[in-house]
Amino acid sequence: MTILFSALYLAASAVHLFFCFSQKYRRAQDFTKVLLMPLLLAAALFTGNCPLFTALALFFGWIGDILLLRPKQKPFFLGGLAAFLIGHICYIPVLAGAGSYSLVFSLPVGTVLLLLGAGAYATLHRHLPPEMRIPVVAYLLVILCMAFAAIHTQRPQAIVGAGAFVLSDYMLARGLFIQKGRYGDFLVMLTYLSAQFCLGLLFLY
Repeated sequence: MTILFSALYLAASAVHLFFCFSQKYRRAQDFTKVLLMPLLLAAALFTGNCPLFTALALFFGWIGDILLLRPKQKPFFLGGLAAFLIGHICYIPVLAGAGSYSLVFSLPVGTVLLLLGAGAYATLHRHLPPEMRIPVVAYLLVILCMAFAAIHTQRPQAIVGAGAFVLSDYMLARGLFIQKGRYGDFLVMLTYLSAQFCLGLLFLY
């Protein structure tokens, strides 16, 4: 069943990305989007070794996907932000439990991530509404913690997944607060779906 639901997830992802790239069929794009995380969650659960926090991360990813169907409406955007924030928090203990830590490795990794985070925030800061600055900083710190834990697993699927998540969220923020590129939705969803696949399923193996 895991193979079946994985195949369905990948097929639905390909269809959804096609709609994003074509920039047509908005209703079909929204419909396929809400199917994605339930399919991936089913694939993860049928492995028989899916941690509760991984299942919760995928569930809250689904909630975030639904709410961000209307990102220009503030309550939906804030709700989506909160849902994805919870999802990242849920991934942290799963990744942290699979990692090994030493000061020699952790200090430079943490320093590099903080510098990258500071640089990313600097490009967004003046474009953010004042009331969004603290929530964006909090979100950024959480996703950097998730990336920190992923790197310490030293497993490619975790590192690629966390990196794709960081990139996806940064592109989403630029699209919402600065300017969305022509293929902004496609690139955000490509990296997001890759991230969830790596962390929500591949990391279980």
